[in-house]
Amino acid sequence: MLMLAGAVLAGNSQADNWTLVESKDGYWIKTVNEEQHELLVAYYEKTPHFLLILKTASPPPGDSMQVSLKIDRGPRKPGVLSFLEKRPQQSIARIEFKADEKSTYLSQMIAGLTLSVYFEFPDADRAMVERRISFSLKGFTVALNDLLIANEAGSLDPTWLLQHGKDRELYCLLATDISVRAMQYRLRGESYKNVLHLIPETGYSVIDHNFGEIIEQVYRIPLKEIPYVPRAEKYLMYKNCMRKSF
Repeated sequence: MLMLAGAVLAGNSQADNWTLVESKDGYWIKTVNEEQHELLVAYYEKTPHFLLILKTASPPPGDSMQVSLKIDRGPRKPGVLSFLEKRPQQSIARIEFKADEKSTYLSQMIAGLTLSVYFEFPDADRAMVERRISFSLKGFTVALNDLLIANEAGSLDPTWLLQHGKDRELYCLLATDISVRAMQYRLRGESYKNVLHLIPETGYSVIDHNFGEIIEQVYRIPLKEIPYVPRAEKYLMYKNCMRKSF
């Protein structure tokens, strides 16, 4: 039997945030719940993939396991955990469901608060008991925006972009960062003149030459049209910048 760490499997688990992770193989985003189980989202060939890392000292009960997933109070949908690897204190599984459901799940996660994974384990008397692992979706949309930009640009590191001749990507990445910060300050009631001093220049002449204009553009937008969470619109801003002629 696969024994999962954490005494409150059936309770609601809240993660503090989602984070962007970089490795030699690329980027992904992840969150860790109170029981130290991890949920990861990554893209391969423009398709999202979902991984579940269970904190457990027991081996997986076979190569796969039937599960169901639910976002907030929505309906449960079937899926399969396909176990990929067993490490000390961890089992790594890919969450499998129909290909056409992946984008639907992603959209629901953007709008949702909690994702729960349900599956059955035998108890001490070998009776099947339902278990649940839950993950907070707080911060998911912001992290997903960074993931999408990182995948398209190749990196979020300005130095790397400059070294690889990605001038357009560099400009749009920095311009988007400045715009997001300017929006955040504007939502707090800061004036245009104050924001010019609150946001430091980047040190890259390609962007600092237009520094004031970028901030001014934010202040031309009607206040009611400024997104409540500007970072959640970051990918859209980046894409709009990349479409412009330079």
